[in-house]
Amino acid sequence: MTSNLAGIEPPLSTSDRSFPFPPARTTSHDLQQPPRSWPRQIFIPCPIAPVASQDVSEPASKRQKIEDSATGLIGKTSGALRSDLDISNATNNRGALLTNSALSLPERESAEKEQQASLFPVRPGRVPRPGGNQQGRALAIERATAKDLVPVKPYNPEPPPFAPRFHKAGPADFFPWTGHHAEDVLNELTTKQGFYDNSKVSQNESNTARPSVWSSLKHKSGLQILSSLFVSALDQRQIHGTITTNSTFKPPPRVTLTDTKREAWLRDLANLSIPLRRLSRTIPHGIRGKILLDHCLSKDIPTSRAIWLAKCVGANEIRAFKRKGTGGVFTVGGEAKWIKDWTANVEQFLESIIGVCDSDNWRSKITYGLRLITHLYSEHLLDQDHYLDWLIASFRDSDLDALPMWLLVMQIHQHDILQHRQRGKRLTEALLKHLDKASLPINHEVYDTIIKQVAKLLKTIMLSAPACFILPACWSKYADIIKSCLDIKESRLQSSFDSLSKRNWRLRNRSWNQRTQAPKSHRQAIITYLDSLCDKQSFGRVASACRRVTGDYDLLVRTCIEWSSSVYRHGPFRVYAAVRLLRIWKRKGVDLQGPIFNFLAASSDVPGLQKRDVYRLLAELVRSQHLSVGKYLQWIIARGTLDGHHEPTSDGPCDIYLIFELPLQGLPSHVLNLRDMLLTTLGVPAERESHMINAAKAKILGQIPDFFLWDDSSGSGAVYDEFALLSQTVKSAVASWIRQNLLSRLKVYAKTGSVSEDTKQPDLDEVPCLVTLEHFQTIRSVLEDFEDFAILADVLSILSDEVQGSILTAVTDTVNQYSDVFNAIGAADHIFRRLYHRLEESHGPEVMEKAFLESLIDLACRLSNTAQEVQRLRNHLLALMPRLSTVAFSPISDNMVEAVQSAEPTFAEEMDQMLAGGNSMDKQTLIRIFGTIIGHLETSFQESSHLVIRFSQLLARLRRFGPKSFDALFKDRLQEWLRSDLKAKPGTILSPMICSKVVSLKVVLDCTTHILSLEGHRDDRATLALEMLDMVTKASSRPMPIVDYRGYRLLDQLHRLVRTSSASITAFLGVVAETCRATEAPMRTRARDQAENLTVKNLIQTLVLQQPSTPMEVASTLPNADLQKALWGTLDQDQLGESSHFDRQSRIARLLNSISDFNVPLIQLELKAILSDDTSFENAEDILSEIFVERASVSEDSRIPLWACLVSELPTTQAASVREKAETEIICLGFTDTTSICHGDKTRLHGLIAIVEAAGFSVSDAETSPLLDQIADGLSMICSSPQLDKYNHDHHGFDADHVCQSIYVLISLLIIHQSTIQHPRFSQSALSLILISLSRLLIHPFLAFHPSLPTHLFDTLAFLSDSLSDDTRSRCIRTLRDHHHSLDPRLRFIFGYPETVNGEWLQLVTKSSTVAEAKSEGVTTQPYSLRRWEMMQDATPVSTENDTSLSLTLFGARKSIL
Repeated sequence: MTSNLAGIEPPLSTSDRSFPFPPARTTSHDLQQPPRSWPRQIFIPCPIAPVASQDVSEPASKRQKIEDSATGLIGKTSGALRSDLDISNATNNRGALLTNSALSLPERESAEKEQQASLFPVRPGRVPRPGGNQQGRALAIERATAKDLVPVKPYNPEPPPFAPRFHKAGPADFFPWTGHHAEDVLNELTTKQGFYDNSKVSQNESNTARPSVWSSLKHKSGLQILSSLFVSALDQRQIHGTITTNSTFKPPPRVTLTDTKREAWLRDLANLSIPLRRLSRTIPHGIRGKILLDHCLSKDIPTSRAIWLAKCVGANEIRAFKRKGTGGVFTVGGEAKWIKDWTANVEQFLESIIGVCDSDNWRSKITYGLRLITHLYSEHLLDQDHYLDWLIASFRDSDLDALPMWLLVMQIHQHDILQHRQRGKRLTEALLKHLDKASLPINHEVYDTIIKQVAKLLKTIMLSAPACFILPACWSKYADIIKSCLDIKESRLQSSFDSLSKRNWRLRNRSWNQRTQAPKSHRQAIITYLDSLCDKQSFGRVASACRRVTGDYDLLVRTCIEWSSSVYRHGPFRVYAAVRLLRIWKRKGVDLQGPIFNFLAASSDVPGLQKRDVYRLLAELVRSQHLSVGKYLQWIIARGTLDGHHEPTSDGPCDIYLIFELPLQGLPSHVLNLRDMLLTTLGVPAERESHMINAAKAKILGQIPDFFLWDDSSGSGAVYDEFALLSQTVKSAVASWIRQNLLSRLKVYAKTGSVSEDTKQPDLDEVPCLVTLEHFQTIRSVLEDFEDFAILADVLSILSDEVQGSILTAVTDTVNQYSDVFNAIGAADHIFRRLYHRLEESHGPEVMEKAFLESLIDLACRLSNTAQEVQRLRNHLLALMPRLSTVAFSPISDNMVEAVQSAEPTFAEEMDQMLAGGNSMDKQTLIRIFGTIIGHLETSFQESSHLVIRFSQLLARLRRFGPKSFDALFKDRLQEWLRSDLKAKPGTILSPMICSKVVSLKVVLDCTTHILSLEGHRDDRATLALEMLDMVTKASSRPMPIVDYRGYRLLDQLHRLVRTSSASITAFLGVVAETCRATEAPMRTRARDQAENLTVKNLIQTLVLQQPSTPMEVASTLPNADLQKALWGTLDQDQLGESSHFDRQSRIARLLNSISDFNVPLIQLELKAILSDDTSFENAEDILSEIFVERASVSEDSRIPLWACLVSELPTTQAASVREKAETEIICLGFTDTTSICHGDKTRLHGLIAIVEAAGFSVSDAETSPLLDQIADGLSMICSSPQLDKYNHDHHGFDADHVCQSIYVLISLLIIHQSTIQHPRFSQSALSLILISLSRLLIHPFLAFHPSLPTHLFDTLAFLSDSLSDDTRSRCIRTLRDHHHSLDPRLRFIFGYPETVNGEWLQLVTKSSTVAEAKSEGVTTQPYSLRRWEMMQDATPVSTENDTSLSLTLFGARKSIL
């Protein structure tokens, strides 16, 4: 026993090496060596930190040699035992250091067993902790003391598994040591030279073959002999080595087994250690379909073996059809039916595994199932078309809860799905549907992860197959949600989305039988943004949006100036809004000088231009120094425009007359001198402006002589009557003079309190306050006449800090009246803040008037970001009400009788106190008080307007106690008023009530419309209609001089009705027109005069222009005669002329000539009125179509979109007539001669196409159309044109522009008539002819360098291909293959056919059977279809040389010889 340990050296210390070496191998001669005694000392390792915290770069600590106190005891023990103990201790300590408790429990147990079985140290990393097994150590000690030898297992070398093998002789060149082989003998020769395995040489080959061969090779034919020798050897090898036997492949037979044996066989199949050849002897019968897949899932059969089993079953099933005796079509049909049934079983299996998401081990089941089905699909063991179609349908119909699993499946097959336009389109639609549903507010948080996954898949499709997003039918529905999924930083996706938007809009614009808005030009888009400023849009946002529309700043500035000065836009707001936008653009770096000068030069050609508004706009720019007067003067001098002009008038060119409209304040002297010189050149004395300024000042001094300080210029000059006719130069000078005098008066008043005695002005102490209400109203009236709201804003800002009482209320009312203008200037919020701080700095709300608080609340509600201020102002208003502690009137009925019966002039005051003191009121009391107030109002409304306003305020306070009861009472009383004698002057009573918020304007107009629609006396109804119309049109007048009257509220309600609820006004106007038309003279004359009123025309223009849907509402409401009378005045009379001088045809022609970007809705409404008149001319449709086709053919390119807008609003029958006429012109123009492609002018064709596109909604849903046959003939003519053949030989002589234009025209016509193509009964042969022609044009090389037509042609072809039936699609594919056009990937994507069909990539080559065929062709080829169900491994129990399904003889395979 001791000898076993003799050959083992003691372990080294940690200073020598970090890890112990593995034990040396024990051999037989080691057992006979004498024992070796070890020193009686042990090595105890120093405490070392765990490995996790020890730096491995540092050397291990040295072990200290320590004398053991138990040396005597150890000395009494045998050396073997001591060695064993030392080894055990050292090994255990080092093992504890190395392992550091990193071993798992099974590893520790195996290490303990190894230690118990052998005394050798175990391998590093497998040593248990010290002291972990005391029993094992005791056993080791017992074995060490024994005298028996430990049996050692002999070493048996085995050949490596990857060693090459001979066919029957075993592994090559592997001779393990046995002692009997020649290689095992170690002698002097093998030691020096090594061992050589020399093959035995027979005696016949004892020498070289050179002497016997050289004699045959040394002459000239030796090389031929040698080559013949080698060829003969190769022939013999080919003959004897080629596989010639037939294929012995047979699928494993099926045998009926018991359930136990079948389960055992399936378990063996799941066991990888059992070879398939053993299992291929027989397979169980009855395992097919979904049962087979369920067994594979439950038994966890490896995927490769599950596929093998499926192929075995499928091959047997398919062969069963052939064994039944039927052949040909029946066999093929049966095989196809079985494959479809098998595919349906796979689909059911996929549904079942998706439904187990809530069960145990669902993840492993789904993973296995998807992997198995994916392998079946990739090996073409399914009907792929049916499977993919089913996947898309199931994905589309799935709910959001199961969507993640379906998304996983779709991601697996997305590449194959996106190869076909039809499937890719359906997948994209399904994704968009789910994304829209998941993005709803109620689902967004729950399905956030699904939204991200769907968006990710959509992005992938957008980049890899963007044509799948050609969805014109639903693009407008999903465009916003698609854009929300894209990141701004993703430039590729953003550009792809923009491109898809344009492509879809190009198809959608003419695709359906509905009216669609034509795409807007840059100019129209800018006008739309400018009109949105009326809806209180942010100026900064509108300015940025306009700059994003176009980079042409000349167009941007020109459009803005025209919008501000057009006759089709009203109000001073537009001028100041345009000024603010121009200033913003100037700060952003836009040059204003050049575009403004260009506009002035071309202003004579701009229709409908209000030049006074142009001068006002430019004057404001000069004030803010955004326009240089000096550069303007230099510009007109350089152009020489002043030559030949003498005393120009205001109707003259703007570039010349602007010199009279420039404000002169702050200009340097040299600029003023240059201007005076130019005025002298024009024959205008420079002193004339000074006289006009003095005259205007004199008139103002005459109105308020005690207000302005002394001014020398006020004493000269005549009085000027009309302020509105003054030039901007005079207006600016007088307005600045007013502001300067006001500031001077305030300074003097603040400094001394009175004017000095030596002045000619009276002492200011005689004036009760700084500025009286009369002074303020006069100054406001003058500035309103000047339309200088910038100076008016300064005046209001100055007075807001100095005045009080009713004047402060008047200031607030003025800001309310022109809040939109002051907001455009930027002063509304500033004035409000000053007024609000004025209220906060006062001693309390009780010192302010109630009217001021109400007006300030109205102003705060008009501004943004003033919610807190509005609440505080309302609290201040409540604080002004008398408290219950002072007047004990609760409930109101306690003291109501005395107040109601009072007939003294103090009735209003007593009623005011009573309403303020109560906090509740029953319905009966409210009815009695309402009747009393109404009675006093009806008896005193003609006496004083103050009483009407006061009673209106009482009614407004009474309404707070019961709004519903009060509204019902007032509505009944309103109808009585409208039927009684009070209808003669309804504005006297109703206007104050509307302004006091007793009733709304909408309720008044609705009640009036209802009364007028009833039967009654015609004159009474006409009187009521005209009076109410007069009240509405005067809503835009200035506020009444009464401070308590909130006149701006009526104007605000009118503007709000126009913007949000125009139906009430249009219905009211319709009834008014109908009522006035039914009357006779003189009432009818009064009605016509009222219709021609400028205010009525402006109201109609505002209604029509601000709301896109309003023109049709107005047209359907107003009678035609009155509508024409009202609308004819809204248009430019200089271009239209008097309507009575022209017949209807001439009126239509002149009407169409007056169209512009600013009046398109008005022209549409007027045209509808003319066409729908009862007395219209005969053959209206033919005449109208001739007019439109003629005008569109000769129009400029910039006016073509306007023609499209007009045609899009025509009635269906008339639009169809215009479209048919234009289509006839297009066909006759482009395709009358078969020898050429196109002879027409491009501009004319462009205009005609625009007309046809705009009238596309008039295309009927007929099953056929003669035009489509003409289009098909035109496409065929282009395809067979000699010019296309000429392109292949001579590129320079080819007229590509005409060809591309003709293709574009025909494509546009196809898209317009797409509803006819989609008809179920439309001829599929005609459609296939059209698509084949388009396909041939698409792949023609002359389109390769065109920028946009190939994409347009591809989109049209893809869009129309969605209407193909399966038979027609197959016919198109066969035609394209016959003409060798099927290799283009775009056509494969559109028509959905693979690159190779039915195994065409594999061809069977056969030698010709006859001599003639052999001479002509030699060999013949035919497609060879693979039997994919028989492509399996180990199909037979015994391996043979040709046991594959695809016979090896077809490839000339040779035998493998080893």
